[in-house]
Amino acid sequence: MVDNMQAERSDTQTQKGDSRQQIIDAAAQCFMHKGLDKATMDDIADVLDATKGRVYHHFRSKNAIYFAVHRQAMQYCFDAVAPVLALSVACDKKLEAMATAHARVMMDTLPYQRSIRLGVEIYLRGSTTEDERAVLTELIGLRNDYEDLYRDVLRAGVAQGVLRVPNIEIASRAIMGALNGLVDWYRVRPEQTDADRDMIAQTLAKAVVNGMTV
Repeated sequence: MVDNMQAERSDTQTQKGDSRQQIIDAAAQCFMHKGLDKATMDDIADVLDATKGRVYHHFRSKNAIYFAVHRQAMQYCFDAVAPVLALSVACDKKLEAMATAHARVMMDTLPYQRSIRLGVEIYLRGSTTEDERAVLTELIGLRNDYEDLYRDVLRAGVAQGVLRVPNIEIASRAIMGALNGLVDWYRVRPEQTDADRDMIAQTLAKAVVNGMTV
């Protein structure tokens, strides 16, 4: 009986997690297509083909959903570069592989990544509550932690003599700016293959990193 009760609780928790993730996925789509300021809770519910009550069951406000989208977008980035960081290769090769992985995740999770760019601008310009500002500060800190991964590789590459970077901070911002800018011009096409996306990611990474190699 105890085992059955534990199994039922586990199933319920899984279902709640799945439902929450579905809401976040739907919100990312809405934010990308309508913009954060115009997308509504009704729009998110419509994408889910569900009631607005289902959305409010997991999130108290649209802002709370946006923060969840932002956090998930960053996690996708961390997950994409983690295997690259474990590679035992020269730092110029590692930096290019990181840039390639980042460019690819920009394409693979486009609604999330585009939502970040739309949302941050609105929140920086608009008014938010104290609690929301605290969450946004946390998310900005998460972004800085991610960029630190690139700064660490840049410093190590300079020490190895394989990278030429006069200013680490400017170089890291240039890398992030070029890679993140992909979401502004990239468009998903039905005929596009994984190989096509790999080619785009690799080409962009080479263009970004080659100017820093010795």
